[in-house]
Amino acid sequence: MENKEDINNLFISKLIEKSLFTNRQIQIIYNFKNKEKRPKEISSGAYYREVKQSKIKLRKFFYSILLLNLINVMNDNQITALNSMTNKLSMLEDSHAKYHDREINNVINVIEDLINRIIDM
Repeated sequence: MENKEDINNLFISKLIEKSLFTNRQIQIIYNFKNKEKRPKEISSGAYYREVKQSKIKLRKFFYSILLLNLINVMNDNQITALNSMTNKLSMLEDSHAKYHDREINNVINVIEDLINRIIDM
């Protein structure tokens, strides 16, 4: 059985696959936000260039959310559903060791179904 960190990485990897961000961008955003050192395999110049690019992409993401809300593509119910989903995922974070690949895939499928329903609202 995988350890908690491996399962967490599997879950996060599956979410990243469906996101606008690459694994490296998420790693860089996470490291920068948590004031962690840059990974040794990335030069200082490349790291800070990628930090800047990731911040720009993150900024555009938030502006996109605002824009979609303003043009009524997103509404308060959809935002509430996303917040609820985030809260539930946070609760699962502490119990990843209880789940293996099948359960992680089930969680991803539930997320996919909810997002599809949000898009169809």
